[in-house]
Amino acid sequence: MTSFNPQQQLAIDALNQNVIVSASAGAGKTTVLIARLMKRIIHDNVRIDEVCAMTFTEAAASEMKTRLLAALNQEYETHATPFIAEQIALV
Repeated sequence: MTSFNPQQQLAIDALNQNVIVSASAGAGKTTVLIARLMKRIIHDNVRIDEVCAMTFTEAAASEMKTRLLAALNQEYETHATPFIAEQIALV
């Protein structure tokens, strides 16, 4: 399990507001965004097609998509629900 610093945890936990994650290369931006997305999807039942997650490059967007799909598949292995299966299909 990843340990987050206080600023990263604030970005993950923020509700009812947009969040911008800005940091240098290798600082964990994608990890924070995936944790935020997973929390919204799993705990708040937010559908992936209701989320706008943006990045600056196609490579970063592809990496985010790959990591999100891996996290959803891992969640599905332990908690197989129709909702999670639908989110996997939507990715």
